[in-house]
Amino acid sequence: MTSDEELAAAAAAGDRGAFDALMRRHERLVFRSVWSFAGSREEALDLTQIVFLKAWRALGSFRGEASFRSWLLRIAHHEGLNRVRGAGRRGTAVALTEVGAEGEAFAAPAAQEEELLDRERRGRLRRALAGLHERYRQPLELRYFHRLPIREIAGVLGTSEAMTKNLLFRGLRHLRRAVEEAA
Repeated sequence: MTSDEELAAAAAAGDRGAFDALMRRHERLVFRSVWSFAGSREEALDLTQIVFLKAWRALGSFRGEASFRSWLLRIAHHEGLNRVRGAGRRGTAVALTEVGAEGEAFAAPAAQEEELLDRERRGRLRRALAGLHERYRQPLELRYFHRLPIREIAGVLGTSEAMTKNLLFRGLRHLRRAVEEAA
């Protein structure tokens, strides 16, 4: 399999097929990343298209110092922040787990009750996460939903690794408090 960096180099040289491969490889990741900034699915799709358009135009600036994925997520993060700032709102954030969060009902009453309780807990977590300031929400989503390492999150956010750890620590503390208050 061709690496992202090899595809990016080919795309920068004008190979549209290489860029199409990168888009197919990362479209879900970008969509999920901008979802928290979007007010709707359509807006998230628009943001995803904008991110890839900006990535295409900026391919010449990709130096390979960070992974292509981190570079692309950084563009997505900045575009999401621009959308929130441009709309004059703190974000009508929708947590990433809202996508496909519906579970199946089980036949056994005890299992149904457990499923309902689990849905309620997930709902509280989604609402609490959506209510966090994007400064804390975005690092939490990158870490726990996208499973990015601290170094990559720092690259996406444009912060040091120490600051990223601090944002994660503080974000978890705010999230825990919000979930407890909602209970």
